[in-house]
Amino acid sequence: MDGPGTLTWEEFILNAKSLVRVSNEISDSWELRGDEEVPGQAYLCRSVKTFVSSDLAAALGGENRRENLGNLDDVDDPFEAKRVEDSPMCVEHHILWSMSYGVPVLYFNAWISDFPGVNAVTVESIQNLAQQGVGYNELSQAVHPILGTIFLQFHPCLSRELIQNTSKSNNKLISWLSTVAPSALNLKLRGEYFNLTLEESSIS
Repeated sequence: MDGPGTLTWEEFILNAKSLVRVSNEISDSWELRGDEEVPGQAYLCRSVKTFVSSDLAAALGGENRRENLGNLDDVDDPFEAKRVEDSPMCVEHHILWSMSYGVPVLYFNAWISDFPGVNAVTVESIQNLAQQGVGYNELSQAVHPILGTIFLQFHPCLSRELIQNTSKSNNKLISWLSTVAPSALNLKLRGEYFNLTLEESSIS
C-alpha cells in the first residue's frame, strides 16, 4: 500500500539499515534479521535486560518473584537490600513492516526475570498500567508473522497518521518509532538516532 502516511518496503529497509548502522556505532543492539529481498520477511530486533522498580515489576506480574525474595527488613546488609529493590526485566522489541497497511508495526515481549521466557508480562498487566495513565493503547496479543510465536503488538491502524505527520523526515521509521517508543515498555531511543531524520541516506 502506497500513499500519504505509508512506507514502501524499500523505504523500510533503507531506514532500518540506517538505524542499524547507528546502533552498531553506539552499541545499542539493534539487528536486521530475515530476508530483505522478500517484502515483509525482514525485521528489526533488539533484546536487552534492564532493571525496573519493584512497584513496576509487581504491576507487570512479578509478584511471585518478589515474594520469593523474602522480607527486605530481614536483610542485614543495606547494600544487598538496595540490590533486591529492583527486579530484572528482559525485553525484546521487533519492528516489522505490514504489507496490508504499508506501515511499520511494533511487536514486543517482556519477562520479569533474568531470562527470556520466565514470568512473562501479559496484555492484562499492561492494560492495568494503561488505566494508571501509562498510555498503552491498541495493544493486543498477535502471532509474529515471521516467527509464528505470540507477541504483544501495537495495532498498525494509528501508524498512518503518525507517519503522515513525519513527511519532512529523512528517516520516517525513526520519527515513527520516537512517537510510539514511550508506550513500548522500556524502549528508549538515544539522541544519535535523531540525526537520521535530518540527513540523506542510501542503501548500502
